[in-house]
Amino acid sequence: MKKTSESLIEKYNTFTRRPTVLDPSIKNIMYKSFRRSLSVWLPNNKDLQILDIACGEGSLLCFLKDNGFSNLAGFDLSEENVRICHCLSLDFVVQFDALDVIQYRLGQSYDLIFLLDILEHIPKQSASDFLKNVGERLNSGGVLIIQTPNMGSICGIYHRYNDLTHEFGVTEKSIRDLLLCSGFDKENIDVRPAWNATTPIGYLREIYLRLLHFLYTLGEDSSRPKIPTKNLLIRVIKG
Repeated sequence: MKKTSESLIEKYNTFTRRPTVLDPSIKNIMYKSFRRSLSVWLPNNKDLQILDIACGEGSLLCFLKDNGFSNLAGFDLSEENVRICHCLSLDFVVQFDALDVIQYRLGQSYDLIFLLDILEHIPKQSASDFLKNVGERLNSGGVLIIQTPNMGSICGIYHRYNDLTHEFGVTEKSIRDLLLCSGFDKENIDVRPAWNATTPIGYLREIYLRLLHFLYTLGEDSSRPKIPTKNLLIRVIKG
């Protein structure tokens, strides 16, 4: 008998109804969002080896490819997502389980690895070992970029449970703790808000969110969450 998560992942895009860059209008919005949220962390060297773990429908890989990055690799557990990637001419994308990342393309290491919207799908008790294995695939000085739901945001619980394949969630503090447990150095961890609005209405929503978050957390002491966005963005540099 299949587990609930296995049934969902099999046709993940069908169940989640996530838009893809097969639609030109969606592609334009997503590219603007990536430029705002990730461009500051993208390398100038377009020849670096880049891996997108759990690449989903291939939106980030398309963005990187269209911006001149040539040494790209990616995989996803969902057969449906892999088919979508192939429709986008991302023929190098294969079906693979992120928990087995240490076995992916044995002998190959990477300068930049993306973990966007995947950490929350990893069983909590496996998260530390998973991140250790991801770190093993990085070259010295390589960069790991993570995006994951922010449990310190006002709608954190909603985003935690809005996807049945989510296993756990983190705050801006607990993600640091997890990365330290996984062998990364404290001084090499940078946690930021994931601001990604691309329209005037979107920017107004962000202003409203900042104010609402401030008022909502005002009753807490100095340990209150500082980051209001629904997602956290984390950059880790391998020492």
